Amino acid sequence: MSQVNVSDIISQIEQLAPKDLAESWDPIGLSFGSLKRDVKRLLIALDIDENTIAEAKRKQADLIITHHPAIFTSQKTLNAEDKRRKQYIDLIKSDIAVYSAHTNLDAAEGGVNDWLADRLGMKASDREILSVSLKREYKKLAVYVPDYAAEKVRKALHQAGAGEVGNYKDVSYTLSGYGRFTPQKGADPAEGEIGKAEQIEEDRIEMMVKDSDVMKCLSALKEAHPYEEPVYDLYILKHYSKSFGLGRSGKLAEPLTTKALAEKVKEQFDVDGVRYGTVDPDRTHKKIAVLGGSGEKYFNEALNKGVTLYITGDISYHGAQDMLREGLDFIDGGHYMEAIIVAELFDYLNQCSKENNWDIEIMKAETQKDVFTYIK
Repeated sequence: MSQVNVSDIISQIEQLAPKDLAESWDPIGLSFGSLKRDVKRLLIALDIDENTIAEAKRKQADLIITHHPAIFTSQKTLNAEDKRRKQYIDLIKSDIAVYSAHTNLDAAEGGVNDWLADRLGMKASDREILSVSLKREYKKLAVYVPDYAAEKVRKALHQAGAGEVGNYKDVSYTLSGYGRFTPQKGADPAEGEIGKAEQIEEDRIEMMVKDSDVMKCLSALKEAHPYEEPVYDLYILKHYSKSFGLGRSGKLAEPLTTKALAEKVKEQFDVDGVRYGTVDPDRTHKKIAVLGGSGEKYFNEALNKGVTLYITGDISYHGAQDMLREGLDFIDGGHYMEAIIVAELFDYLNQCSKENNWDIEIMKAETQKDVFTYIK
């Protein structure tokens, strides 16, 4: 078993939910503690609150992973004259690190909104993003390397993030041929002699690279390549890009009424109550949309996708009126629907632990609860 620290765990989470997917206003990331802190026990929770902190202390957690960031607004002081600041002081005194993945986890492929869609029975084959927040462009990198060093260079590029295509990693193509060159005075050739023409068996390795990873990959390439002056080409790809964003729309396996879907929301997301509105109680829905959190302002995007029912949280009275006027049924499952992240991240991090042979105990928060209580 290998010791793991906060940085190791964050690295795995950000493979699932890269930081660049977060909204600009969103204070994601490490809010308490050190990246170098060793972690023996990890607690996963939706929020940081008094109950979560007490549970973390009781279970001797070194790190809490949350969905909602612990610090949303800037703090001018850190005195104990405020209940929220008291919680921050308690975390610091207890030496508990806190990391949050919020809108980046919402927008991630295979993140919060896909988890919600999965539980609602929305088909994955024709699922669409409701509101695109980021469109990631790609380039193609082609590098020429002597055949004996090809594997080393290929691995270095993959470790730097190159070769990711859709749901596949470590994607590359290799073509063998001959490289020719004549080292000139002042060169320090890995192969050949000054002033003498050289021919050597080389591989041309091609792989796709995200725009954001280009400089990192070129640095890794130069570090791993045996040549003093590596030769590579970088192509702009106009036929391929990848979108990320909030919410999902798609078709259900079988049509359901608004009431039946409301009951499904209550059951699947373990909430005590839901609100819904419908233009016709007998209406059934084949294509729906869902967006975790406060999604009222995105209902026009749902309409544009051709859905007849929209599921989200924190719908206002007037927002509900607007939706019904447009013929859009709705279900308000509350913000607490997002508590599914606890079970989903628990499974994901346990898989990461298994793959990396971590010496760690991963725990689900058991004391967190919805802020609303419903009369049944």
